[in-house]
Amino acid sequence: MTGEIETADLRALTHLIGHDAGGLFGRAPIGACLAPRSPNLLAVIGDSTAEQIHLDSQRRNRSAYNHVFLGAAMAGCRVILTGNFGKSGERTDQTAARLSAALASGAGTLYISESINNFSQAPYTHAVSGAVVTLAETGAQAFVDTLAKIDAALASGLKVIVALCGGASNFSAAMIGQMWIYNQALRRAAELRPNLWLLDMPALLHDAASTPDTLAFRSGYLHSGDTVLAHESVTGAYFVAKAFADILRDVMRPLPRSHISRANQRSADNRLQLALNPLFNAMSGNAGVLGAGGSLAAGTSAMPYEWTAARNSGDTTTAFQLGVEANADGGNDLVIAYSVSVAGGGVRVYQDLAGSSSFWQAGDVLQGFATVAVASGSTGLACARPYIEINGVSGGVSTTIMASGAMSDTAHGVFPSTESFVLEDATEPIAVPVYDTKGYLSFKALGLTCAAPGSGVVRLSMPHLDVRSALI
Repeated sequence: MTGEIETADLRALTHLIGHDAGGLFGRAPIGACLAPRSPNLLAVIGDSTAEQIHLDSQRRNRSAYNHVFLGAAMAGCRVILTGNFGKSGERTDQTAARLSAALASGAGTLYISESINNFSQAPYTHAVSGAVVTLAETGAQAFVDTLAKIDAALASGLKVIVALCGGASNFSAAMIGQMWIYNQALRRAAELRPNLWLLDMPALLHDAASTPDTLAFRSGYLHSGDTVLAHESVTGAYFVAKAFADILRDVMRPLPRSHISRANQRSADNRLQLALNPLFNAMSGNAGVLGAGGSLAAGTSAMPYEWTAARNSGDTTTAFQLGVEANADGGNDLVIAYSVSVAGGGVRVYQDLAGSSSFWQAGDVLQGFATVAVASGSTGLACARPYIEINGVSGGVSTTIMASGAMSDTAHGVFPSTESFVLEDATEPIAVPVYDTKGYLSFKALGLTCAAPGSGVVRLSMPHLDVRSALI
């Protein structure tokens, strides 16, 4: 062996061989020997199906017509996003350019959603190798590209979730065949590699009328406003999110983020939870405000202290009834029965802090939380999420920024009304800017919006507005 190590070609090591304290030998990936990463820290990479987990380029507003954050809310608010590395229109070879940034983001889990553009853009020139990839080669090449990301993440100690490709409404028979080559190879990879989970998009999205020549999608599951059907509607995102939530529960630890103690609210000694009366059971304070269109349910004498309920901005027709009911955790829920007659109508439940308040300061990283239970039979609902608005003046210009939980509009469908569900939702974290003059901070514990006329009942529980600890 003398001299062989010195003259051998340099290669990147992927595994180590060693023994434990008891003398048992074993082989483990280098990633497993690195400093462990929290699996709750998630990076997302891929094409538009990844990029569209957010509604804005600033990545402040989460989408309700994509399954990622809906699934996170269904799984109990376990996900902390380290970065959205998706880019619309890109193929598997192009998304590779952002893999190093995704791995360097601190994530402990990588979610990959890609490949649909490989099939629709073939033939194409591979962004890394420079080779021309024909349609007949796309399934195999896309798999090679995705597998490289999987293996790089596993070698770095991450867990990996990959979405199988569900295709698009314009896929030809040849494209469908290549899609199955890609998906089947990923199925085999998941059998062979630990810490790899698959989200079966075809099983969730495809209608039974699909054939080897033509893809048919379940009614209402994809956004009908697109020329080519490929992206989820709120309806489709909901059903995919249920499956994604099952995976998240397996991959990630539960975190104590949704519940709140009545003792944890802003005071002279506590600036880390800014919402007052989070259990809706205070016996004193600033009187609650019930806006136009609102009424109180039998047995409820007043709007809970510190909170305001009102129609959505510009909405003049929505009617809503509020009740306060005890919950199993010892506090109260705010029960809202809504009746919306126009698209865009809805209800907000909120409290504000004035700019003069010292409780919120420049540099604070804020995140809002709320649990919303939607009753079966609730119709027209596009979203029911928490959000934060921050206003201030800099250089003589007043600006307002927003961070939202799973949010939608009037064009992307509605939640199904056939079953009840619970969302333990959270906003994106948002930093308070440095203003010349602070305007206001508004915490909307509930922003309920309908995409179509509808009615139903939702229960709002334990809303709170946290200031991220600066100690770690």
